[in-house]
Amino acid sequence: MSSVFDERVEFAVQHLWVVPDVEKSREARRLLEEAAGEGNGDACFFLARCYFGECFVDPRFGFEDDDQKGERWLEKGLELGSAVTMFGAKRVGGFTPRRGTFVYPPYSSLREIWDEVEQKAGAGQVFCKYMIANAYYYGDVIEFMGMDPNAVTLKDVVEFQTRAISLYEGIIASGSVLGISNLINIITSGDYGMPKDERRAKELRHIGASRGVAAFERMEGRDLEEAGNIPEAARMYERAMEHNDADACYRLGRLYSYNGKLPMDLRKAIDCFSRGIELGDDVTGCCNRLGEIYFYGGPDVEPDYAKAVQLFLRVRADNNWSADMLGTCYLKGWGVPQDYGAARREFEVKPTSCLCALGLGEIYAWGRGVDRNIKKAMEYWDLFPEHPRVIEYKSHFKKKLFGWSEV
Repeated sequence: MSSVFDERVEFAVQHLWVVPDVEKSREARRLLEEAAGEGNGDACFFLARCYFGECFVDPRFGFEDDDQKGERWLEKGLELGSAVTMFGAKRVGGFTPRRGTFVYPPYSSLREIWDEVEQKAGAGQVFCKYMIANAYYYGDVIEFMGMDPNAVTLKDVVEFQTRAISLYEGIIASGSVLGISNLINIITSGDYGMPKDERRAKELRHIGASRGVAAFERMEGRDLEEAGNIPEAARMYERAMEHNDADACYRLGRLYSYNGKLPMDLRKAIDCFSRGIELGDDVTGCCNRLGEIYFYGGPDVEPDYAKAVQLFLRVRADNNWSADMLGTCYLKGWGVPQDYGAARREFEVKPTSCLCALGLGEIYAWGRGVDRNIKKAMEYWDLFPEHPRVIEYKSHFKKKLFGWSEV
């Protein structure tokens, strides 16, 4: 096999992974499909990656998630004898070739496949360098080299990590974003006794951000926020949000929401949290914070309890953050049918918080869905004696010799 890819594959790899370029992604996809359709096995592998989700390709490029389609392209790449496909397919979780092996002719062993990919890396193919680096980092080198896993020592593992570091640093120095995350993990985790280097990790996050990678833009924003540079942090979160990073939407929205670090702008916060919900798989934070805005309202935003309840319920099974507000909605019948039992269950999740204590006090003071117990109500209300609602509620009761009574 040639030590370099077909020029169409080189173009696609360069602009989809080495130096991601949204403007060239459509042409890259077209060229991959063309080359794969003509029987280029390497193109099949890279086309397969496009269908395996954001862990394999930048979501900005708009490829649909389709594991079955991706696996079909892997199978074709294996059958066409692509060493890169054989090497890379082993890293695709859950994929098992139809023949039950990743070794296809003209190769007869994993070591031969390693040598072929390493030759391409030595010839300057950056993605192949990345594949070799990953094999050292994740330990796949053990199987490729035919080593006995039980004989691998800590010294061997440290050597693997050291080689991965060298390869990743070379890749990054060439202008690529590949490998930055793994390199940061090596030099910050302390795994296997590897030395930590937080200063270099921060530099790497800055490099990733400067090259337009959303995750690193968000990380850079976090570093700036922790350093107290809130305007610059917001700017980095904005960039990451423009690049479709859901976590950046959450972080930016918090800056503009209640008790945020920027002047409150609830309309801006709503936009951020809504975008995060649209983009993310884990939408818990955005749903909670957006629900909070619709629960309390504020400048230019009227309360909308129905929307608040809908957002809270969407993520309620995953967390109890909204229990006080959701319980209040059940108690008052705001945006949801009144349900004293549901209200009490929510309030009892965190009974010493303000809204929960007020709500539980109301439930027991007037016997809403429970036996009336004014003394118990007072115990809850006395947790927040200066609260206006507590003062108003207590005005309806008077303590007598044998207990409380309503007046």
